[in-house]
Amino acid sequence: MSTSLIEQLQQRTALIAVLGLGYTGWPLANALSEHFEVIGYDPNEQRVSDLLNGVDRTGESVNASKGTAPMHLDSTPGMLHKACCYIIAVPTPVNEQSEPDLQYLQSALRTVGAVLKRGDLVIVESTVYPGCTEEFCIPILEEHSGLKGTIDFGMGYSPERINPGDRIHTLASVTKLVAASDAKWLDVVKFIYDVIVPAGVFVCSSIKVAEAAKITENIQRDVNIALMNQLAELYQRLHIPTGEVWQAAATKWNFLPFRPGLAGGHCISVDPYYLLHKASQVSFSPTLVAEARRINEMVKARIVKRLLAHLEQAGVDKKSARILIMGVTFKANVADVRNAKIAEVALELMKLGCHIDLSDPLADAAALQQEYGLTLVQTEKVDYDIIVIAADHAAYYTLDEDYFCQRTRTGALVADLNGIYRNKINQRNYWTL
Repeated sequence: MSTSLIEQLQQRTALIAVLGLGYTGWPLANALSEHFEVIGYDPNEQRVSDLLNGVDRTGESVNASKGTAPMHLDSTPGMLHKACCYIIAVPTPVNEQSEPDLQYLQSALRTVGAVLKRGDLVIVESTVYPGCTEEFCIPILEEHSGLKGTIDFGMGYSPERINPGDRIHTLASVTKLVAASDAKWLDVVKFIYDVIVPAGVFVCSSIKVAEAAKITENIQRDVNIALMNQLAELYQRLHIPTGEVWQAAATKWNFLPFRPGLAGGHCISVDPYYLLHKASQVSFSPTLVAEARRINEMVKARIVKRLLAHLEQAGVDKKSARILIMGVTFKANVADVRNAKIAEVALELMKLGCHIDLSDPLADAAALQQEYGLTLVQTEKVDYDIIVIAADHAAYYTLDEDYFCQRTRTGALVADLNGIYRNKINQRNYWTL
């Protein structure tokens, strides 16, 4: 069964469908279309329309669908029945209770299940908790297809490792983890990714190992960032310049270059909760994972507290204070505002009565409005009490002290969360994490 599917893929008589054309699915569909016949499906009509017109609002591809091999893009599932391999790359966020929100994954599985045939293969790329593919995904596919997993259709897992805004660590240059429900289906999964990932694949012994590996990657980063956030707060209370501490420590060959900051986005600030959810099912409490997440979430409150302290010291009523926040995406050099912790800081300051302006040369304004009800200003003003530089976009590195002096009152605070202007601001108050 697996050999025949590989042959069909090689001969382009079998189609691959990619469900979800966002930060992960779109680069994947593009790469696959260079070697296979591909259907790209996303229920977001605007997203598909943009891609058909060569526009990628994520900024992850330069020319969108222009210049790639033939690809069928659609916002309706009408063509999906023609595929023999389905790759699901949809978001897996958390809900307001920080529990896994699998609604997008469930919807995609139901869509696939409705057209699934004997001999087909389904691969999940979405980040999930260990066991989710076999315990959650396969039963849904079986229910909606009337088929039996592994026997009638194959199940694979290959967690996405896309790093938004990174032009070096791309799909092609990062080793791909692959796993499947059994050896024969693993051959097909490995074949597909071997073709599009020159960096090669790493075969995991089971789907659960691959799921756990992806979760572990991001939890490790979350824990290390939490350590730096806690140390940064301590050193500031001890009046020790944190930037100099990191610089000095980095002279040791094995010092890890993590820095304090807002740990947001759709990986670091989400994946730990998926593991915590699974751990609770076996009555285990990974306290370090939970505490790291708590520490990183508390950075928002620490920033608000520091800004309010400055206003009080300057004799400025918070209800008349004017604050400019520069950079509202969750990380540098991307348009993505999902789980952008600085947006939550802005909302808290607005709740306290502060006047907040937001600017960003890259942020998806429509998504910012939809996610948080926040709007970007077209023109920055000149009388701010505080300027917060929240995302270290490349464009900000060209700014000098005059830029901030022209936009602030005497005695204003420049809160540089990433330390871009450390030791470069002398005419205004300066603070960094």
